[in-house]
Parts: sequence; C-alpha cells; structure tokens
Amino acid sequence: MPYTRAGISASTTVTGYRGSSVEIRCTYESGYETYMKYLCRGKCSILFWETKDIPVKSGSTAKDQRFSLKDDTAARVFTFTITDLRPEDAGQYWCGIKRSLPQRDVYTEILLLVKLDDPKSTTVTITDSSSSAPSTDQTTESTG
Repeated sequence: MPYTRAGISASTTVTGYRGSSVEIRCTYESGYETYMKYLCRGKCSILFWETKDIPVKSGSTAKDQRFSLKDDTAARVFTFTITDLRPEDAGQYWCGIKRSLPQRDVYTEILLLVKLDDPKSTTVTITDSSSSAPSTDQTTESTG
C-alpha cells in the first residue's frame, strides 16, 4: 500500500475476538530504530504532542495494562498487543513513528473490529519495502 500525503498510509482492517488478544506488527526502514513508536486511537495529530489518546508508546508503561508495545530493532518491527479484547476497543488506531520537526510523524491506519465469538488470537503484519520513508506494502493475517 503506498503512502498518501503527509506520511499517512492506507488503512488496514484487523479483526479480533472478545476476550482474546490481537497483535499488530508494523515494520519500518533502517534509520528509524531509535525513534519513539506509539499507538494512538481515534483522531491523531500529525504532531505527537498534539495527540490526546495514546494507549501505549515505547519507553513508558501503558495507561491500560492490556496494551503493550515491543520494538524489535534488529528486525525493524514494532508490535502492539491488546489483550482481553472488549467491544469498546473497536475503532480507528494508528501505528506511529515520532519524527523531529520539521518532519511530520509517520502513521499507518488500523481499523480494529472486535467480534464476539472466537477465542483465537489474530496477528497482522504490515511490511515496508520503500527506501525513502516507512510505508505498508503487504498485509498478512493469521489466527492461532
């Protein structure tokens, strides 16, 4: 999926199930290993400090312990996990990479659907193969 304007990629829909967990893996290019990664919910600003709803970010404890982030800098992939999914978790999320001004943060939109009846976990991997900025090219979904 190519980037649209302002460093925002096309959206990916992820389906999870009430009571189980969902993992969202976002890959990034070399050079972003030391940048802060975060997950924001709903309407997110192109500038990190203007964004209000950030359930989890690298380097700090999440407000809600059901949300976690792991950044594997060797593989250049950061993974957001939401455990004990609830219907109210459904909605729009963004995988974000915080960049320094004057550059805007880089986002990948995730639409999370929460279904009621399947106790399996869902994993989605968002891959990046561009050479100029992080982007999303493929999405694979597996349950198990």
